[in-house]
Amino acid sequence: MNAMDRQKNELINSGASETQEIITNNSSSIKASYFSRVMRTKESLERDIMLGQVEGYKRQGRPRLCWIDSIKEITSLRLETLKETVKDRQKWRMLVEEKTRNSEGTNVK
Repeated sequence: MNAMDRQKNELINSGASETQEIITNNSSSIKASYFSRVMRTKESLERDIMLGQVEGYKRQGRPRLCWIDSIKEITSLRLETLKETVKDRQKWRMLVEEKTRNSEGTNVK
């Protein structure tokens, strides 16, 4: 491998990391808007599942990553605060825009 090949690889890797940041920010925004829609509905199965209120037994082994945990990570807020914020759509949109704009460079799942 010569020096020219290394330079090309570095350029490719930098372009890939920028694309990954864009995709991560976009998916965080989509995930947050879906959370907002589901949380505004009353008495729905989706909402119960999202909040972990489904009856049943606990699986063995390491706990799976909860979807709600990624929303908390994106917004840096507690669940009670999220429930209140979702009720005001304008406030929620501003929060999501701010958090997804500021999350550039962070690794949100």
